[in-house]
Amino acid sequence: METIRKCTLDDVPQIAELSRLWADEAVTFAYPASNAEKISKRLGDYFWVAERKDRIVGYTHGVIQTSQYPIFPLNSRFLEIYEVYVHPDYRGDRIGSQLVDRMIAEAESNGITHAFVGSSNLDWQRTVGFYERHGFKMWYVQMYR
Repeated sequence: METIRKCTLDDVPQIAELSRLWADEAVTFAYPASNAEKISKRLGDYFWVAERKDRIVGYTHGVIQTSQYPIFPLNSRFLEIYEVYVHPDYRGDRIGSQLVDRMIAEAESNGITHAFVGSSNLDWQRTVGFYERHGFKMWYVQMYR
């Protein structure tokens, strides 16, 4: 069983390791920062880790933004989820879902009622399905060739 908790400075080396692993998987166009210094600067209320047997096996990071998007009331605050990553050996155990649910619950406890996420994951259909199961709706699509 894993524990979902806020990320601490002591967790940063393991987060950096997971970020490098994510980049090595080459499953996204945008790569997370694997630099411990950059990760350390992101720590706060919306940086959560999944820990199993003293090992960080996943993490999520987001920030509170002020809306300029037409989908939310102007100047309202919302949670923007930037990263959700689970070590390949632990996928399928609902760890990603637990991380997202916990971060959204934290935002809601602080009066934040909206959330936003974008993804450049190459397996976008699966990513969309994941977020739809968490109540997200499609706003727009960007494509390239």
